[in-house]
Amino acid sequence: MNEEGTDIAEQTAKAGIFVYGTLSDPSVFMVVTGTTVTMESAVLDGYIKVSSLKSFPYIQPMPGARVEGFLAPPVDEATLSRLDQYENEGELYVRRQVTVQTAEGPREAFTYVAGPRILATALRDVEVSERVTAFIRWRIEKAIAAGVPARSSIYELKLRARGELLGAAINELVHDHFEQPGLPEFLLKYRLAQSKLPSMKWLKREEAAPKYARHYLRLILKTIVFNQIEERVGHEFREAARVADTYYDHAVSALAALQFVGDNLGPISELLASMGVIEYDPALEYEDYAVAAIFVADELYNRERVAPYVERIRERMSAGSVPLGCEMEFSPLGPRVIGSGPDDDPQYDGFYYFDDFDLGGRLWKLGGHVDNHKVLTPERGRVRGFLELALGRLKILGDLSKPVTADPVILSDLANAAVTFVQIRPHSLHISLQLEAGRPPGNPPSLDDLLCLLILGGDLNIADDGILREWRLYRREIYNQYTGLDFSRYNKHRVHAESSPADVIEYQFPRLFYEHSYVDLLMALKGFQLAENPAPLDLSADSPHLAYNRRLEADLLKWAEAPYSVSRKAVDAFLARVEKGLAYETSVLNGHKQAFCRHWLEQIERKLNSYSAYILGKGRQWLIET
Repeated sequence: MNEEGTDIAEQTAKAGIFVYGTLSDPSVFMVVTGTTVTMESAVLDGYIKVSSLKSFPYIQPMPGARVEGFLAPPVDEATLSRLDQYENEGELYVRRQVTVQTAEGPREAFTYVAGPRILATALRDVEVSERVTAFIRWRIEKAIAAGVPARSSIYELKLRARGELLGAAINELVHDHFEQPGLPEFLLKYRLAQSKLPSMKWLKREEAAPKYARHYLRLILKTIVFNQIEERVGHEFREAARVADTYYDHAVSALAALQFVGDNLGPISELLASMGVIEYDPALEYEDYAVAAIFVADELYNRERVAPYVERIRERMSAGSVPLGCEMEFSPLGPRVIGSGPDDDPQYDGFYYFDDFDLGGRLWKLGGHVDNHKVLTPERGRVRGFLELALGRLKILGDLSKPVTADPVILSDLANAAVTFVQIRPHSLHISLQLEAGRPPGNPPSLDDLLCLLILGGDLNIADDGILREWRLYRREIYNQYTGLDFSRYNKHRVHAESSPADVIEYQFPRLFYEHSYVDLLMALKGFQLAENPAPLDLSADSPHLAYNRRLEADLLKWAEAPYSVSRKAVDAFLARVEKGLAYETSVLNGHKQAFCRHWLEQIERKLNSYSAYILGKGRQWLIET
């Protein structure tokens, strides 16, 4: 060891760590250092502490001033290096050796004072969790880099490709660091090693699979492009993209990235084709495709080109107070995918090879998995079914998820952007609303109320024979042979396995369309639910309203075959309930502004009136955009 290294070793053996900001939190100190320590109160003379809502706390010299903080015990060189990395030593902060006063007298210590970045700029407001997450990711990326040959001419791209291909595992490791602070280095490397890089070699052994490879590859490649752009949006537009910790972390950044990629699908395909990766090539490995997609993302991304997307999202925002969620289903076969066999779906074979192509590892930010309406496929479960995107889902196993947003505009735009991005026939949209804690359920809804909801969000369309039908019900797409009509149900969502679940009501009747606004439906569902908290259409054997709900089910199915008009009185009563619920959200729950609610109440009434006019022969069409 050189002389300088010997001096540092001697200093670290004697000097403690004086902390005054984020590291004063023992849980943060443990995540960063991997050690649990007992801190003692200490004072640093000759410095002043500066705190601001727009930056981290920092200290700088000032004669006569003093800073109160805590003294942690001495650490070894490796731990000091971790602290340097966390504090971005040399830029954000600068490490200094100081003397602090304790109850036992003066003590030598290291501390971190304001660095050039803090002194030169007014830093944005950054949450502590963001800094901890960035530090954890640095540790993981360092472990990944150890497995990438340094002499490669595309070293940086390969490094990023490994990070992309291990993205889902990395995300779980970050969450586990918060759950189990101080995850040792060897365990981190072991967990990464267990999460093997996906491969294309299996295609050479699976005779039936290669004919589907081009469709899977195109979804994989554009998803990697999306992931890369979403990450840059989240980093470069962090102020605009940040959401409350209780909601889906990527709500804004994913929306901007989905919209941007959706508008550039043509150029993306052209670039990928020019690189020879748009089709399956047995000579290429999964990592080669990932490198190409990352290159395309870099070519496509430009801050100035993305900024208008972020700005438009900010302009359209209108957050309420009710946490909302959604799940979207896609299939080239539509409802026929349930129970389908080999080759029925010529593009994806009912997503039978979802796990083989590691689509879950690519679509983790969007909660991608396969749903055959019987069992989800969290781990190597071969089934045919819908591609489902469950935004906000953290883990399939255990059904861990966050609500997506409290903003119906954001949720509607996310659904539209996902449909454009996926480019697979959209099928259904499940909408969930978090219920007020402790509020008892009210009476079951009336038939007229449910018909109004179906008019707003169902699939009322005219068949080739000229007959108007509600196709979701008429085709029994939401009909369970064991329980009956799956119109709505109670569910529970939790963020952590040990956390208390939140009660939600999930509406399963809406159709997922191309280029469609769901804001009117979302506002109607919120107002309807908040007004009287009606129970779902529960058809289970132990339902307290089973007889009534069975009659309601029969009436809904009959209406779906030949929809009739809803009386003016029933429409007015429904609108009154929605208005009552939205007024409650505004006044009691600090929800939307009154003007926003009035606008969407008018749009809801307009759509209901348009339907009635069509049924009564007074209008040529009722399918209108709101």
